[in-house]
Amino acid sequence: MNAHTQFVASPLALLLALVAQPALAQSTDAPITTMHNARAGTYLVGGNGSALYLFAADTRGARDGSGAVSTCVDSCIGLWTAVIVEGKPVAGAGVEAALLGTLARPDGLRQLTYNGWPMYFYGEDAAPGDIKGNDLESYGADWYLIAPNGERAKD
Repeated sequence: MNAHTQFVASPLALLLALVAQPALAQSTDAPITTMHNARAGTYLVGGNGSALYLFAADTRGARDGSGAVSTCVDSCIGLWTAVIVEGKPVAGAGVEAALLGTLARPDGLRQLTYNGWPMYFYGEDAAPGDIKGNDLESYGADWYLIAPNGERAKD
C-alpha cells in the first residue's frame, strides 16, 4: 500500500481490536526488541512480538518523550492501540535505551515513546512478524514502522 491508500476497517475488525486491546499493552518486564523484514528492514517490536508504529499526525517530542503528544484517541485508539508501560521501558538487543521514553496520556496511563514518537500496535496485526499497518493512511495521516535509529523504517 502507499501513502495515498485510505484504510477502512470492517465493524468486526474494530470490535476485535477493542476486545484485544488490553492484551496488547506492553509491560516493562518484556524488553522492546527488533525484527527484520526484507521489504521494511529492521523495525521495533513489543514484548509480544507485535510491530510498533508511529503516527505522522502525532507531535514528536524530545528523545525521552517529553513534549510528545498522542493524537490517536476515541475510535482511533480502538484500532491503533497505544503501547502502555508501567515503569521505565526496557531496551532489548538492537534497541537504543536512550531513545526510549514515555508520555502521559489523557487517561493517566503512560505511553511508550521512541525517539520522541508515541508508539502503537495495529489491531490487524494478528501474529508476530505481521506489518499490515506500515505505510497505511488511517485516521487522517500515515502510520509507519519505526526503525532502531528512531526514524520510520524503509518502505
